Amino acid sequence: MDTPMSAASTIAGSRTPSAFFASRAPTINDEDSETGDEPTTTPDLEICAGSSVEKKQGIDENIVEWDGPDDPECPRNWSSLKKVLMVFTTSGMILSVSFGSSVFAPAEKITAAEFGVPLIVMQLTVALWILGFFAGPVFFGPLSEIFGHVVPFWLATVGMAVFQLPIALSENVQTILICRFFAGVFGSGVMAVVSGMYFELYEPITRGVALGLSAICINLGATIAPVAGSYLTYDVSWRWTAWATLVIAGALSFVGIFTVRETSSRMILRHKASRLRFETKNWALHSKSEETRIEFHDITHRYLTKPIRMFVTEPILIIITLYLTLVYGTLYLSFQAFPIAFQQRGWPATTSSLPFIAVILGILSAWIACSIFSLTWYKEQSVRAKGPTMPEWRLPLMILGAILLPPSLFWFAWSGGVHWISQVLAMYFIGLNLMLIFISGISYIVDVYQIHANSAMSIHIIVRSLISSSFPLFATIMYDKLGVDWASSILAFLCIIMVPAPILFYRFGRRIRSWSRFSFSTV
Repeated sequence: MDTPMSAASTIAGSRTPSAFFASRAPTINDEDSETGDEPTTTPDLEICAGSSVEKKQGIDENIVEWDGPDDPECPRNWSSLKKVLMVFTTSGMILSVSFGSSVFAPAEKITAAEFGVPLIVMQLTVALWILGFFAGPVFFGPLSEIFGHVVPFWLATVGMAVFQLPIALSENVQTILICRFFAGVFGSGVMAVVSGMYFELYEPITRGVALGLSAICINLGATIAPVAGSYLTYDVSWRWTAWATLVIAGALSFVGIFTVRETSSRMILRHKASRLRFETKNWALHSKSEETRIEFHDITHRYLTKPIRMFVTEPILIIITLYLTLVYGTLYLSFQAFPIAFQQRGWPATTSSLPFIAVILGILSAWIACSIFSLTWYKEQSVRAKGPTMPEWRLPLMILGAILLPPSLFWFAWSGGVHWISQVLAMYFIGLNLMLIFISGISYIVDVYQIHANSAMSIHIIVRSLISSSFPLFATIMYDKLGVDWASSILAFLCIIMVPAPILFYRFGRRIRSWSRFSFSTV
């Protein structure tokens, strides 16, 4: 069995034999004819992936499809370099959004004193950015399934960057709070759209590596930010927390002009049909998706409500979202807890943020582990099955992280009286296990819901952000009242409660998916 030598070469798109995953089209368990959700199968991607499906007799010859399994216009057939550049650019934009969310945290005390407001007011700067993640995905995710991925992606990217300007130039608290909220609203669009991009770019084995990279960027940026924000605030100016975010987003946007392309199959085929109409003068040529006219009523009543309908009817989406919300909230609580723990040892504010490097290393280690897992055990299961892969094959590392996270939190909580290296090591394992859970959970959601991935991720981000936005507000109070030891222990006890979730999905996930109107029976 040939295994790529690195994660980078895997993201480059080494093709896996199509029999592993494209022996038949994924079929949705319910056609959802009542609500009109579409499509119920993914024939475009099936043909692109190398299936032997051919046009059936009786199908309108004026329908424009892929020109066989090797059609160069299909995203899965793009060159390795084109895929790699797009993945790194789009994941980099996710990192810039998450960086912006928490880079202001070290500036809260300084700005509270400068503007003469209570500290709790300036703690809203982080909370409101995260709360913006609640408002944005309800629009960006569903609309990306109608109008393609590129337009929502660029709208989100440019919007997030533009709102850094008034923050950097602000002369009052209101401007900072309002603009950070809207920066979060637009920034959330990047997170909501990227998963759907990667679904169309990659087949299951390599998709796991790409999704892992985007998942760690969600948390990596937020982990780097307190370190950078601390030095920017105390050595330069708190305004540079916004300027730095703008510079990062601007640089990536410039690169994105040359690297980010439309990945939506329906939009690519629409453009192809439009081009062929003019080239052939056959005005009857059209793509399959153009046969269904989308009215404003459809957008408001079908697509914009789709994430909510998915969340209230999908047990997998509900439970995984709640678990990843706990994980995400734990990470944001750590932005308060970790500096407090080391400041209690007498460390200055800037130095107390340096142990976050251990969390960063843990996050990177989790991506490496998930990439190796995808290229070995996961690929081996695909070979043995000689057919479509199962979403539940993503879960073993999530189970491992779920089991090891509570002991890591207890370790950090109760090692404040010993040498500082003990708590730093605990932080490494906290970052590692948090991301094992997070990466596996994101990959599982995408594999389960496939062409509905953007809607699923949208409601996931909405719920995760709505709950997590409150965490920075009570973090300081909780750690002041309970202390680092008991406050961290409470998080550990909550994580223990969630340990059975990935185990149950690994054992019964296929049966649970059979009840779903949106999940696919195969990947």
